[in-house]
Amino acid sequence: MVVTGVIAEYNPFHQGHALHLSYSRTSTNADYIIVVMSGNYVQRGALAMFDKYTRAHAALKNGADLVLELPPAVSTASAEYFAKGAVALLEDTGIVTDLCFGSECGELTELMSLASFLAEETEEYQFFLRQELKKGSSYPKARTEACRQCGHPVSQALLSEPNNLLGIEYLKALIRTKSSVRPHTLKRLGAHYHTQSFTKDGPASASAMRAMLLQNHGAFTPEFLQHFPSRELYQAYEGKSPLTEDALSLLLIERLRRNSQELFQNYFDVTEELSNRIKNCQDDFQSFSQFTDLLKTKNLTRTFVSRALLHILLDITAYEPSSVLRVLGFRQDAAVLLQQLTRHGRLPLVMDSASSMLSPKWLYADRLYESVRSYIHQTPYQKEGRRKMLVV
Repeated sequence: MVVTGVIAEYNPFHQGHALHLSYSRTSTNADYIIVVMSGNYVQRGALAMFDKYTRAHAALKNGADLVLELPPAVSTASAEYFAKGAVALLEDTGIVTDLCFGSECGELTELMSLASFLAEETEEYQFFLRQELKKGSSYPKARTEACRQCGHPVSQALLSEPNNLLGIEYLKALIRTKSSVRPHTLKRLGAHYHTQSFTKDGPASASAMRAMLLQNHGAFTPEFLQHFPSRELYQAYEGKSPLTEDALSLLLIERLRRNSQELFQNYFDVTEELSNRIKNCQDDFQSFSQFTDLLKTKNLTRTFVSRALLHILLDITAYEPSSVLRVLGFRQDAAVLLQQLTRHGRLPLVMDSASSMLSPKWLYADRLYESVRSYIHQTPYQKEGRRKMLVV
């Protein structure tokens, strides 16, 4: 049985994602596709614009057979830790045979060659990397130059394009664990990952879709809907204010001031430098996004700062891989996967959102998200423990 894994955020799920799922099935000759998906918080250090059940439902209606959730400590981590945690979860199913991911270059051989080199983390490479960073080079540029100095020349684009970068981290995780999972890559189609506007060159990016929603205050325009499969699933969000990190502003500043004497570097991803900046700049706090911009420096990117602030708010003190296989939903005709996960999975299978096997921090993060979502949208609060697993 061929079971192909896909790692995703689907924030939101769009036509490009549907194409990726279709390609993943055909290119690997998959019997089933398991998606490992970020929950209510995403890697750039923000709330998901749409809740995890809505996004999982869209995936199940457009090619996925079963969706597992990544815990917040993984879904909000840097590329290396995000990839490490996601690949580990696929491995822990005990049944995933293949992994298919998108990349800007679309060349697995090139990505694998670089991943094999970087997976070793040689002292020589680390030395040249530190030297370049001391010169003030950006991290992608420093990595590129360090590779060149070590006799492994690569283009800077290979180490700076976001999907290439994630793909390399997936491959590194597979290499380091000596995984038997077979990797595959699909050249990214349509708009660039960071493109903020729609183009005529194929599927829109998730960034562009979020930007359009913000620009139109949540209105679903005809232009927006043409990139949006299973639009009926999102009716509860139409015309509502899109969720952004600024919805957490009051909660964040209260958390920071309540523990103003705390050593913030005790939280995951918070360096001593950032901890000091947080303490020194608190009086200038206006919003989550404004504070993130205020704290960023040449050495502390905006995304790094945003993730760190979210970790403080969610009380994430360390990287913690998933300790369970948490199922968000599955297709009825793929119910055999549940039996296979029970039989071969290396972690407990959780299909009940009220399960005692879920960590308190994970449940807290879910409650916080739903509290904010229901308040912003002026809709009833949906208690996580009463949520039903999706069956499509």
